[in-house]
Amino acid sequence: MRINLLPSEIRERQRARRRTVAAGVVGLLIVAAVGGFFFLQQVRLSSVQDDLEQQQAVNAELQQDINELQRFADLEAELLATRGLLDELLQNQVLWSGVLRDISLVIPGTAWLTALQGTVTAEPVATEGVAPPETPEGEGGLAGQITFTGNAFDHRTVALWLARLEDVSGFVNPWLSSSQKTEIGTTEVVEFNSSVDLSEDAITPPGGQR
Repeated sequence: MRINLLPSEIRERQRARRRTVAAGVVGLLIVAAVGGFFFLQQVRLSSVQDDLEQQQAVNAELQQDINELQRFADLEAELLATRGLLDELLQNQVLWSGVLRDISLVIPGTAWLTALQGTVTAEPVATEGVAPPETPEGEGGLAGQITFTGNAFDHRTVALWLARLEDVSGFVNPWLSSSQKTEIGTTEVVEFNSSVDLSEDAITPPGGQR
């Protein structure tokens, strides 16, 4: 059995001191707990910030790739628009570069042209002084006419020229207006005037190719 002989004032003072110490310890524990929680939150926030920065860097790279791809998409759209405009401009037109190429392929080696004139019309045309030939059945409408002036070494070459014109796609009704002998210097040649009609096959279809 323990008997405390200290006066009551001293005992009360000791109890107050113990309560103060206990409250201080509890306060320190609370402060330590709050500090630890704050530290953990700071660590977590720093980790989240790092992840965010990494993701933003990835997003920036992806956006750069998208911008590069968009440039090609814009170029493709511009190309398609230009091609569509070109097709629209060439559609229902005579592609004269193809016509001249065909002529160069069929003219005999012993003949040459001195003049060529091409016209595009909606109705059959006629050489001056000569009635326009009728369109053969199945040929469809005529798109125009080409007239030729040229020279050859003989009439047989002129006949070959007419026959070859008929073999060209889009050329119909080869016509000889005149063919007569003349001289170029001391060389005798045959000067001829001929024409050919252009059928609907000579018209550029959609797509600009003939």
